[in-house]
Amino acid sequence: MLTVAIATEYDGYDAEIYRVLIERLLGRTVMRWQTKMRFNGDKSVRKLAAPYLAAAAAQNVKHALFAIDNDGGGKRRPEHKEDDDQKTEAASKAGCRICWLGAAMPASWSAGGGKRCLVVPVQTIETWLLCIRGDAFTAPSPEHQYGAVLKKRFFKTALPVRERLRLALNEIQKPDALTILRLRRSFQRFEAQLASWP
Repeated sequence: MLTVAIATEYDGYDAEIYRVLIERLLGRTVMRWQTKMRFNGDKSVRKLAAPYLAAAAAQNVKHALFAIDNDGGGKRRPEHKEDDDQKTEAASKAGCRICWLGAAMPASWSAGGGKRCLVVPVQTIETWLLCIRGDAFTAPSPEHQYGAVLKKRFFKTALPVRERLRLALNEIQKPDALTILRLRRSFQRFEAQLASWP
């Protein structure tokens, strides 16, 4: 079993989706490291990154995943590029979210043997879920659909968290889910970071 510290915008929904995705990608059981720290939105994930990783390291947790949504729309927060200038992107409110989140990661985590993964599913995690479900997109690609419309499109109506999680996990557990997700650049970056994990 692999214990992973998972920091997301919403512990009760996003974190469990990522736990299951890591489990499927690595082909082994993954348990979320439990702490009293709670995240509520992207800013809390970034602000608490250093103390969260320090607490995890103190309990010998060596793997961590940080995930936030892009929520950028068409004119700001572009999809990450490998040649991004992290400092410039992180300093801009309209900059790349991977760079913004990465700037909050303490060097001590990696220096101490910790492995981390940063994920920003453009635009939201529901982008991935809609792709698995096979929804048609009118824009050039699913990544060019913006705003809360993606969440509404996937769930259709307001639902309790437990029901939303059930619907999301139903999609992720489909046999061809990973094959479909691997067509998305944001998912490719996610999976590539796990290559050095056990």
